[in-house]
Amino acid sequence: MLSAASILLIVYAVIILVALGGNLLVCVARENLFLVSLAVSDLLISLLVMSFAAPNDTLGYWPFGRLYCQLWICFDITCTTASILNLSAIALHRFLHIIHPLIYVRLQEAKNIIVIIFVWLISAIIGFTQIILELVQRDGGSDGGNVKYNDSQPRCELRLKPLYALSSFMCSFVIPAVMMEHGKTMRTQFQQAANSCVTLDACEGIQNNSNVGFFCDRIFATFRCCYRNNLIVSERVKPKNTSSQLCVTDQKARLTLGVIMGTFLICWLPFFIVNVIRSFLPALISDMQFKLGYANSTANPIIYTILNRNFRIAFKKILFDDVLCSSRDAYLNGKITKRNKIEM
Repeated sequence: MLSAASILLIVYAVIILVALGGNLLVCVARENLFLVSLAVSDLLISLLVMSFAAPNDTLGYWPFGRLYCQLWICFDITCTTASILNLSAIALHRFLHIIHPLIYVRLQEAKNIIVIIFVWLISAIIGFTQIILELVQRDGGSDGGNVKYNDSQPRCELRLKPLYALSSFMCSFVIPAVMMEHGKTMRTQFQQAANSCVTLDACEGIQNNSNVGFFCDRIFATFRCCYRNNLIVSERVKPKNTSSQLCVTDQKARLTLGVIMGTFLICWLPFFIVNVIRSFLPALISDMQFKLGYANSTANPIIYTILNRNFRIAFKKILFDDVLCSSRDAYLNGKITKRNKIEM
């Protein structure tokens, strides 16, 4: 029978390998800047955080020294916060794509880069504040901020003061969760309103009627825009798409956002709740650890692979067209070279 430590190590290995492979594919596919930023943050979690959390949890002590314990805690907070904020940025990005598509197209790349820089800057500030301001509690048996020593076996644990724990909970979880839920709700409302709007062809017949609050702009033929009073509902579509195809696309988009939001809450809500409680009552749940948040870094590329057709196509191209073809070409070139040497 496998021991608990062996089972935990296997679970860690699977999560790390899937996170590495999936997020590397997302980075190579480069479908969207925000998704690449999210994949980079999840990739760093698997490399800098989970890879060291595995021996810390399975061995029962921290074997990498006091200095890297401090850095590991900072990397943990920074990368996980970046992952969460990137999810929020994606939700906001899709929401703006719906309500302001013309501005979105014109300023897309420049603003996306600024938002991504802001996400990583905020994440780094949150992650390294606990060292800069010495907000981490010092245990009675420890002479290092985050390292709890037990004889010759040090433990590296995150012990936060209540003020920092509550601030981290608000900035890293509550605000992003509200942003994602608001973006998902508003997207649904705008899509429902769009379904009740008239099409471009219908608008053309009534655009000269002063009693009707609609007007249509033929310059942007790739958009279906309906303006009624001060409500703007817009949706980027292909000119030949039918309404049924649009409904299917909208449903898939809402499903993707719903799955992402649900996975986010399942993975991160227990972690932040325990973090806040432990800051007030460390003795009550001092040994309780929730590593479910790490699984979110593995789930993100899986969600996009399953629910996003563009990613499935890109992944197939990378895995089958690029990787396998390169391996086949290398194998054939090797055989030709070997044959030429024999003939000579």
